[in-house]
Amino acid sequence: MPSRRCLPPLSRPAAVGWACSAALAPAPCCCPRFRAARQQPRVANQSGLTGVWYDASMPGQGFVIEVYPDLLGAGLGLLFGGWFTFDTQAGGTTAQRWYSFSGEIRGSASAVDLTIYRNTGGRFASAPVTFAQRVGSARIDFATCTSARFGFTLDDGRSGSLALTRGLANVVCADAGSSGDIDFAYSGSWYDPDSAGQGLILEYNPSASAAFMAWYTYADTDTPTADPSQQRWYTAQAVAAAGERSLAFTIYQTTGGRFATAGSVSTLPIGTAELSFQSCNAATLNWQFGNGELAGRRGTINLVRAGVAPGACAFSSTCALIPSETEGPYPLLAALSDSALRRSDLTEGRPGVPLTLVLKLVDINRGCAPLAGAAVYAWHCDKDGVYSGYSGQTGGVNATGQTFMRGVQTTNTAGQVVFQTIYPGWYAGRITHIHFRAWLSASTSGSGIITSQVAFPQDVTQAVYASTLYAQRGQNTSVTSFQADNVFRDGVSYQLANVAGSTSTGYVATLIVGVSA
Repeated sequence: MPSRRCLPPLSRPAAVGWACSAALAPAPCCCPRFRAARQQPRVANQSGLTGVWYDASMPGQGFVIEVYPDLLGAGLGLLFGGWFTFDTQAGGTTAQRWYSFSGEIRGSASAVDLTIYRNTGGRFASAPVTFAQRVGSARIDFATCTSARFGFTLDDGRSGSLALTRGLANVVCADAGSSGDIDFAYSGSWYDPDSAGQGLILEYNPSASAAFMAWYTYADTDTPTADPSQQRWYTAQAVAAAGERSLAFTIYQTTGGRFATAGSVSTLPIGTAELSFQSCNAATLNWQFGNGELAGRRGTINLVRAGVAPGACAFSSTCALIPSETEGPYPLLAALSDSALRRSDLTEGRPGVPLTLVLKLVDINRGCAPLAGAAVYAWHCDKDGVYSGYSGQTGGVNATGQTFMRGVQTTNTAGQVVFQTIYPGWYAGRITHIHFRAWLSASTSGSGIITSQVAFPQDVTQAVYASTLYAQRGQNTSVTSFQADNVFRDGVSYQLANVAGSTSTGYVATLIVGVSA
């Protein structure tokens, strides 16, 4: 099937042409591993086998698979997976390699015969669409819900057998077939149809309070070629609680390994991403890179599921009305009439640790439904505690006539706005925060439906203020706890952002904002 698209048409099996990235065991970004009861899967035709698998003797490479039970008919399922690995010689990013594989699951078999594919000729997070080319065959045999063997033969003569174990806890796999779990049902393959031939495979594992994402893509080049050295893969990990529909990931890059061979690798955090689900079949990936080949790049990818959503998937969660807070002394509301303030990038070139702020507005009166078409105005101080537009600032700074760290966006169909900014500094008397105001429509006239503030985890704030760009001012000793803050002293349960990242790569902060529309 060399001419088939890399992502499978839903009506028939196909070669899905991308693979998963992971730096599993034992690497700095390693997901925790959990021992689950050894359950014998009488059939491989169950979605519970979906997830991350790896050979513990080979750090930095592995597999993420998805099983579509009964996709092709009763008792006839499809297994698709990605294999993130390396060239036969160790090297940097140009030695990364990935493959995809797929095969029919027949009857009550525990083993699946697979065809291995390779995709080349693509560009990072953009067109053209690429196509999968057959390069070998394989067989995966599941001994239990947590152990399997993967035997392979490539057309270039390479062959071998890998002993696989599950990277995260078993959630729903059982000898009689999978049970349901709403969160785990978001696991699987996701891609952008406009750039098919690349995408990600996710395991959302509430039992482990973790999510793991493998992103298969290509180098950012103006002239794509069929050279496999232009393949790229990344891994990403998040702390994930049950019921979350927006996950903040740290992105990792792994190099130095050799194909299907034990040895040391180098794994480094190089970026952050926010994966937000709009439904069981649609999601948005907001990403940014602070290091590596893509340093300084950021963007958004609109994703769809590459197959049928498991029946257990349900897009629901609880939400609560966010508390109203003071707009503070520096709202600069007069600037809202300036069309230049309709922007996502708030920095105006001012330095600081990069921060992507994602606010998702939901209507508490409509079952947490996303609120689309709503204007959101966000503003905060710079790294030195200075607000634009006012005189008499921290350190005696006069910032009148300036608008840095201010911007307005309109929520998309998922109820989200994304602001590219920097981590806020501090000023005497207040703990770190970001102000925002929202309106029901794209207009910013009137007082809006909510004015509130975003709070940040103290450990993240302390790490930022100890970093090079913020070290001159150091830690905020004027307010050292939420309880001591005159705004947040009544609690931050609905205002504390979920923050992921590092001072070197930047952070992604997400907050669900419950409003009464």
